[in-house]
Amino acid sequence: MHRFAPQILTVVILLLLVLPALRGPAPEAEALRENPSRPELATAVGSDDLFLVFSINNVGYIDVCGCKRKKVRQGSLTRRAAYIHQARYHHDNLVLLDGGNTLFGPDDGKKKDFEKQQLIDKAKVIIESYNRMGYQAMVVGHHDITLGLTQLREFEALATFPLLSANLVYADDRSPVFGATTIIDAGELKIGVLAITIDTIPTYYLERANSERPLALENALETARKWVPQLREQCDIVVLLSANPADVNSAIATEVAGIDIIVDPFIELGNHKLWVDDADSVKTVGETILVRTDAQGARLGTLDINWLAEGRPMVSLSYDSTPPEGRSTYWYERVSIEPHLLEDPEIVLLMDAFKRGAGFVPPGKLPELSQKDNYLTATTCSVCHVEQTEFWSKTKHAIAFASLEANNDQWRQDCIACHVLGYGQAFIDPADAEPYKNVQCENCHGLNPNHPRDPVKHPWPAVQEISCLVCHNKNQTRIDFVFVRERPKVACPLMPRN
Repeated sequence: MHRFAPQILTVVILLLLVLPALRGPAPEAEALRENPSRPELATAVGSDDLFLVFSINNVGYIDVCGCKRKKVRQGSLTRRAAYIHQARYHHDNLVLLDGGNTLFGPDDGKKKDFEKQQLIDKAKVIIESYNRMGYQAMVVGHHDITLGLTQLREFEALATFPLLSANLVYADDRSPVFGATTIIDAGELKIGVLAITIDTIPTYYLERANSERPLALENALETARKWVPQLREQCDIVVLLSANPADVNSAIATEVAGIDIIVDPFIELGNHKLWVDDADSVKTVGETILVRTDAQGARLGTLDINWLAEGRPMVSLSYDSTPPEGRSTYWYERVSIEPHLLEDPEIVLLMDAFKRGAGFVPPGKLPELSQKDNYLTATTCSVCHVEQTEFWSKTKHAIAFASLEANNDQWRQDCIACHVLGYGQAFIDPADAEPYKNVQCENCHGLNPNHPRDPVKHPWPAVQEISCLVCHNKNQTRIDFVFVRERPKVACPLMPRN
């Protein structure tokens, strides 16, 4: 009995530390809900009027992008969902759109029959993930009808958002195949969305997509001329999802008045751009903004819009210029979907179920979510790891949050994830951040909630380079990171092994 006394004492101490967290929100969190005007408990700042987020050319990707040579690979639906979840907290009026060519890639039409069922199930995973993220519209791109209209109708029935195309029609009577527009309420603003499919899809492709009743396409420019005036009368902001080449979209922007934003796939000479240079990511044509972003889910495009009545056309807001008085402004940014965003547990569950059986598992048949509160925090670790905690407290990791506070950046969504533990999984509300501030043990070692209960059976793994590259990569820090050189600066003293 005596030899078990240290273990029993450790368990008692850990319970005393953990029980307060299990009782519910911290008093500061309750005070924030009751008295949001207190500046010391100020909640995150949302966008002034509208935060528009879009993806484009996903081409069937559910996991990280295909650049296997990269140590830090971008993308994945799980990270994208985490970003959207976090962005909804920071922005009251978030609109989420997809620019098409979402479900399949360019070679998927050549797959053998036994491979097509996996493609179908993967597309269902994408649709269900989009449902959970809260997408509000998607244009039908030419890759999306790769497996035929009947199959696309099945996906449409699963979606909680509309699939749109104003110019895809039945060849016999020119009646529409999908809806042309949708109007989204975002606070007091009405956002009109028009969708136009690329109008150069070959006839044989359209016939094959629906052989019993072949499809056809109306001219993209004429379609825009027909629909934009109607939306302009009904809406504050008009967004065109146009899965057409860059020259066609530029012509639409020039010749059709009333379009505020065109989500442009940046097709030049028939080629889709996988990566978009910064200089090409946003372009103004007349009174219209053309916005672009990278393919395969690697980056999302965002427009943070401060909308003023009678403030068209919008102007870019930059740090070195003052916008004209009375004009609406926007700030455009591409968000790289990288590991520091962590992963949304619900989408992880959906993805894991698909990967295990290479098939789609309906949401009702998914297992119960595991407990999300699996973070021990450095406070718990310090009970047994005293020497390691003392060493950590003298590193820059232990003051990472203070470095944000020094510049008043502590609640910037694009900064905070690399200066705390578990942002997006353990907490989002600033009032709940206290136990998770700074770069802690689990940032480096990963989660291991059973370790305190049985350290022998649940040991901590060695720190791997990929754990550091979550934040210490060139996209985040703008400097090269050499793991073997930097690791000794934060490597805790070794723990004696029994």
